[in-house]
Amino acid sequence: MSETALPGYILIAPQESTFTYLVDRDGAVVHTWKSDFNAGLTATLTEDGHLFRAGKVANDHYIHGSGGVIEEYDWDGNLVWQYFYNDSSEFQHHDFTILPNGDVLFIAAEIITADEALALGRDPSKLRDGFLVADKLVEVKPEGFSGGEVVWQWRAIDHIIQDVSPGRATYGSVAAHPERIDFNYEGRPSFPDGWTHMNSVDYDPDTDQILISSRNYNEIWIIDHSTSTAEAAGHTGGDWGHGGDLLYRWGNPEAYRAGTRADRQLNGQHDAKWIDAGLPGAGDIFVFDNGADRLGGKYSRVLELTVPTAGDGIYYLSADGAYGPSEASWSYTADVPTTYYSARMSGAQRLPDGNTLTTVGDAGTLVEVTPQGRAAWVYDADRTLLEGAAPGSETSVFYATWYPEDYAGFAGKALIAQDATLGMLSRYATNAVETTLGTSKALMVGSPVSLAASSA
Repeated sequence: MSETALPGYILIAPQESTFTYLVDRDGAVVHTWKSDFNAGLTATLTEDGHLFRAGKVANDHYIHGSGGVIEEYDWDGNLVWQYFYNDSSEFQHHDFTILPNGDVLFIAAEIITADEALALGRDPSKLRDGFLVADKLVEVKPEGFSGGEVVWQWRAIDHIIQDVSPGRATYGSVAAHPERIDFNYEGRPSFPDGWTHMNSVDYDPDTDQILISSRNYNEIWIIDHSTSTAEAAGHTGGDWGHGGDLLYRWGNPEAYRAGTRADRQLNGQHDAKWIDAGLPGAGDIFVFDNGADRLGGKYSRVLELTVPTAGDGIYYLSADGAYGPSEASWSYTADVPTTYYSARMSGAQRLPDGNTLTTVGDAGTLVEVTPQGRAAWVYDADRTLLEGAAPGSETSVFYATWYPEDYAGFAGKALIAQDATLGMLSRYATNAVETTLGTSKALMVGSPVSLAASSA
């Protein structure tokens, strides 16, 4: 373990595996859980030592980031809750978070028929498959072994505006309504009928607000969770008075006619999360900016955003009509930017000592960097294949999560290194040991980070 890496354990759920692993800082597996499903895609530990994990279930309408089931396992691997949200009209995907009251808040997709989309003002030339995949948020209160009560919903389709089809209720000036989503904006035409393609969700208990990442709009959004479901479908109500409309957005002012392509800050981003209270940068937003469509070359960045507010939970537009900040308060980019890159997945987590654990998702590589951008710890899961799989994306990771040694969920648990080793660790000295990654890039702990994942 590097002298500058914070002790603790890392939770990893490889994309094409039915196993979830807890590894120590020496790279040894100390605990595993087994599901019947490949990861779909998020996994998280709770303070009672239970694992919540999404599983991938086949669906004819959705491929990217597909899930369909959320499961809860106790520490011993017993399945204690299994909730399917997967049929021909709606399905869970990508990310979820556990709320303080124990409810599960997850991203889901719903099918909007061509007739419905056209009636709402969708440009016919941008409706290619005879339907539209729209995103929503669903909050479920677990009940019994396989039940759940839906207690709250928010639908993106309820908050659109468009200037293509006059006479529709959604018709209006996009520029005059940054709180609405331009129904006909296409930031990533390669994912046309995925529409918003939401891929992360987070919750702030202090403001009762939700943070969302929309990959196709190249933006992060904040909405109000204090609303009822009825208020969430409208434009008034809730603690902030705007119903389910966007309270804040950042990353791509072109999406609401406040800028051009050159003003875009985010490019296919993932894992937008608030930095938790008590950590360096608490209250700021972390986001992994993948960079697949970046002008000037493909490279990834980690951005920390200090969001300008007019008070807790109140956001305002700058004089030019765009939401701030104009630049990140902290960022990580490799010395040679194109050597640190993942086209999809990936994430970042601020640690108590100020370091940042980053997940380079395509490669299944974890890189902990210091505030100065030096490598403190490197773990390459792609070096060891799982379950006899062929080389490729079998160890791709949506994002990994660090837990401290004294995490409540580990109390009274045996954390003993097993024979299995999931990956390869670049370890011990801060300036002496190299490991060759799956991309054939050399990397030393204590050196500037330099690696790149294959595009997918």
